[in-house]
Amino acid sequence: MSYLNYVTPADTPAQQFARKQELFTLLDRIGQDMEIPPGRYKEAEEKYLAVSDVLHGCPTLSQYDPHVFAQGSFALGTTVRPLHGDEYDLDFICFLRKAHHLQHTQRQVYDYLHKRLANHGVYSSMVELKNRCVRIRYADKFHLDITPAVRNPYCYRGGLYVPDRKLVIWKASHPKGYVEWFTPIAALKPRLKMLEKAVEGRHVALGTTEKLPEQQMPRGILRRAVQFMKRHRDTYREQYPLHADYAPISIIITTLAAHAYQLAVSLGEYDSEFDVMNAVIDLMPRFIGIEQDWANKRIYTVLNPTTDGENFADKWIDPKYYEAFTAWHQAAKHDLRNLEMLRGRDEIQKSLRNSLGSVETDRVFGIQTQRINQAREQQTLHIPPAARPSIAAAAALPVLRNNFFGK
Repeated sequence: MSYLNYVTPADTPAQQFARKQELFTLLDRIGQDMEIPPGRYKEAEEKYLAVSDVLHGCPTLSQYDPHVFAQGSFALGTTVRPLHGDEYDLDFICFLRKAHHLQHTQRQVYDYLHKRLANHGVYSSMVELKNRCVRIRYADKFHLDITPAVRNPYCYRGGLYVPDRKLVIWKASHPKGYVEWFTPIAALKPRLKMLEKAVEGRHVALGTTEKLPEQQMPRGILRRAVQFMKRHRDTYREQYPLHADYAPISIIITTLAAHAYQLAVSLGEYDSEFDVMNAVIDLMPRFIGIEQDWANKRIYTVLNPTTDGENFADKWIDPKYYEAFTAWHQAAKHDLRNLEMLRGRDEIQKSLRNSLGSVETDRVFGIQTQRINQAREQQTLHIPPAARPSIAAAAALPVLRNNFFGK
């Protein structure tokens, strides 16, 4: 229960801890609110299964034993509602298990997928061509980005090749391996000085289709940190339009954050989950590779940790991308740390609206205000005293009901 409006902050360890826990709780709830809601998730699952059936039933695609599965933020549990509107971007792979990159061109596997959907009565008017995927748009709800893929025989870890239509080349990728790499890192538990345990969650035809990942799973610190940074990146784009085209893509943020979280957990103890989030953002630049090429020009790398040959920062050959990352990263660091210095719910809400947008921030604060008022009416709202958390609950002071007499 929030009490930021009812206590004058002090510098005691217990009150510092309580403030940080309150801040992490707010970020956790905002992150939850940014996720795809259960009703929309169920609808997306139904659409996903329907599209998979259409692909499996294709006379051409079925020859190559298609295997459909989720990738990206949907699979990782780091989805973020768009800053404007409610259309979620959901990514999938259509892996043609019997196709071979030497027997099929990039254009062929792309056309197999596109023609099946473009010639289908249900999807013909909903299909859009993208460079590496075919998009099916469900107006104002979500869109499914389906990327064709074939096996990469040179990746001993089971990686894939996906087509790049513009460059007419195969690009190395390993979406399933990336999820398998990220998931155990996200499950790591930091050592917290003042808690025994971190707060982690909320209080057919040929071919196969994998079940979509659970959306109500506990998220933990790493996923919330990724959500915070992805949404912060989106608001930063609007506030600094000169950097908009060069802002870091989500996979770079996610990869750097996962490396940083893994390191942060190994470094020692932290006072709170909020401190761990700060450490993650601080450590991220350590995992950007910087080299000099033959012309003494800087080459930046953020490598895919699950397959050889994929540099997520391949566009950073233009130095504006690295400059934009550095400027955004400094802003994200500042905005997160600054929350701890603010006093009063109004100041915190204003700051979060600026860095994460108003929709989810206002909704979470509105729900919190309702709970505070209800607890006040029921005389169940308590203020933790300046004591250690282990005894705070026993010594908490009740807040009396406000009858709003006088001013």
